[in-house]
Amino acid sequence: MKLVYFDICSIPIYLLILWTCHARKLTKSRAEKLFLLINTLSLVCAILDIVMEFVVNPTPLSTTEVVLGTAISFTYKILHNATLVLYLIFIFVITRTIHRLRSRKAQLLFWLPFIILTVILIQNFFTHNVFSVTAESGYSRGPLIIAVYAVAVLYGIAGFVYCIFCKRYLGTGKWLALLSIYVLIFIAMIIEFLIPTLLLEMFAITIGSLLVLNLVMRPEETMDGEVFVKSRRVYETDLRNALRSSDNIQIVVIQLINATEIRSYLGEKRYYSCVNVIVDELRLLCGKAKINMEMYFERPGTIFLMLDNPDYDVSSVVTEFSNSVRSRIKDLKEMGVQFESQICTIRCPEEMNDFREIIELGHKFPLLEGGDQDIYSASELMQNPNFVTIIHMEDILNRAISEDSLKIFYQPIYNVKTKHFDSAEALSRLIDSEYGMISPILFIPAAESNGLILLIGEKILESVYRFISEHDLNELGLSYIEINLSIAQMLQPDLPEILNRLQKKYHVKPEQINFEITESLFENISNVIVQNVQMLTEAGYSFSLDDYGTGYSSIQRMNKFPLSIVKLDKSLADDILTDNGSVIMLNTIRMMHDIHKELVVEGVETETVSAILEDMSCDYIQGYLYSRPLPEEELVAFLKEHNQTQISA
Repeated sequence: MKLVYFDICSIPIYLLILWTCHARKLTKSRAEKLFLLINTLSLVCAILDIVMEFVVNPTPLSTTEVVLGTAISFTYKILHNATLVLYLIFIFVITRTIHRLRSRKAQLLFWLPFIILTVILIQNFFTHNVFSVTAESGYSRGPLIIAVYAVAVLYGIAGFVYCIFCKRYLGTGKWLALLSIYVLIFIAMIIEFLIPTLLLEMFAITIGSLLVLNLVMRPEETMDGEVFVKSRRVYETDLRNALRSSDNIQIVVIQLINATEIRSYLGEKRYYSCVNVIVDELRLLCGKAKINMEMYFERPGTIFLMLDNPDYDVSSVVTEFSNSVRSRIKDLKEMGVQFESQICTIRCPEEMNDFREIIELGHKFPLLEGGDQDIYSASELMQNPNFVTIIHMEDILNRAISEDSLKIFYQPIYNVKTKHFDSAEALSRLIDSEYGMISPILFIPAAESNGLILLIGEKILESVYRFISEHDLNELGLSYIEINLSIAQMLQPDLPEILNRLQKKYHVKPEQINFEITESLFENISNVIVQNVQMLTEAGYSFSLDDYGTGYSSIQRMNKFPLSIVKLDKSLADDILTDNGSVIMLNTIRMMHDIHKELVVEGVETETVSAILEDMSCDYIQGYLYSRPLPEEELVAFLKEHNQTQISA
């Protein structure tokens, strides 16, 4: 009788692996499904191994035991070799090289040994030349048993060699884990061949599967913890591997463009439960359309689909997806909440084959789309004149810092009461050596997302403090200069110390500077921001609220901050010639005056709008009607000319 102790030990380990996969929701992607199938078949093989020993021992056997033993042995040998075949496919999937098996020739070569083995095992029912189970002697091997081992060794060697070949697609830990199964199986097979009574192979596979589970499938590194979909990190790895292996794929990027606002409104738990509904709906629709794809998620609301078919028209799925999501999240619709999405498709390598460009386009395509389509292709977006600039923004920003190509322009602000310009806003302009003038609408958000906004912010502060130290603001007629502070800067615990150093270095008085903060800051309020505002206000600096009218902050929250000035967004000035727009502007001005705030209206471009604002008792006006943003020298000349003229008059 054979020793089945190792098989018995392997069963609870297989059950633990399967339970772990289900508990950690490792059941969605192709790789996860294959891993589950491999371990399920291995568990069945271990059980069959054990049952076989109790069926064929002791002899003599009954007719039923002979038939059962034959069926078990046949099933075991088929499933055992199928496990090796599936494991090799698993490696192809993990390394994103499965496209190498798509041609008929490749599939024939791949499956031929297994097909031959199946035929050999089927003919064994008539010839008994592979194995036999008889009443007198029980189980015994035949001369063709070598075919079973040969096919197993063939797939094992093929997998081992291919795994070595694919090292560049894997990290060291994953690579060693995938190899370990083959090493352990080879050792176990040699031992079993030499000692037929020792059943060791299934236990060896169990140990290898544990290594794969912990080093390859580990969800803490591969899955988003809230949505249970592969993370952006895995998306980038799979994309890089697909490009390296010259795979033809289609990337579909779905950006939930109002994700941040909805998450803030609903809260983390409810928001991600809604995202899970969206993800499930996408998976269901792709399954109905028989689309082979992998799905990835990046917070707060970007979904990536990687399709095997680069030419598949996803427009019909997208339309059905939008309708289904709206109907499935009905309670949000009743609350006035609706997810808005923008979608981009990228065919690789036909349209794009550069890893960085694909990644950048996937994140920034909403800046490029300009129509009312539901879905945009990379080819369409590449026609946008800003495409190259946006895609290479990281390089542009790094050059801006290293080459000091960030320049400060100043836009004068007109005082309605005194009829002259008594302040100016410092505006950053990026003049790149390769792409020329870059709009702040493009490079500021990129700097925030790339973590470069602090370096850029420091350069802006340094330039403005230097400008103030080199010019007498009183002679120019200026009371102060306005500087925009980003949320990242406001979150710096040492912001007061940084400004204090600049203040001492350039001998600048705090009252000569007014810091502008945006409404979005109220969505990121923290003790650090509150303390910074309090310390800087006590030091003599003043604050104004920029872009009022574009965010969601309440008057109550805004009024808690020591804001001396509120700046209305250009959109409000653009609507002033309409009845509703005029009423909104008039009442906004009155409200701000009632709570003792001064008001600046931005984006004024015509005399008509300026005259209306003056009649409404607006305090300040800023816009191209009076002056575009000017370099330092031109600002000085402008102020000397206009302020002196107005004072003399």
